[in-house]
Amino acid sequence: MYRKGKLYFRYGTMGSAKTALLLTTAYNFEERNMRYVCMKPVIDTRDKKNVIRSRIGIERECKWIYPESDL
Repeated sequence: MYRKGKLYFRYGTMGSAKTALLLTTAYNFEERNMRYVCMKPVIDTRDKKNVIRSRIGIERECKWIYPESDL
């Protein structure tokens, strides 16, 4: 059986814990042996590497999204 994934879009003001929610959700998926993918655009050069980092100090490796990527 082929299962389609879901795309979640979170939005809010700065400081509303969007990144922290993403990282805790990824952790919960990992604990339940569920598949997930964390991604960010290659033009995001704040960390100079493929990492999503929250202000509260948690981080997770992610995949780059290039302009030619077919999502």
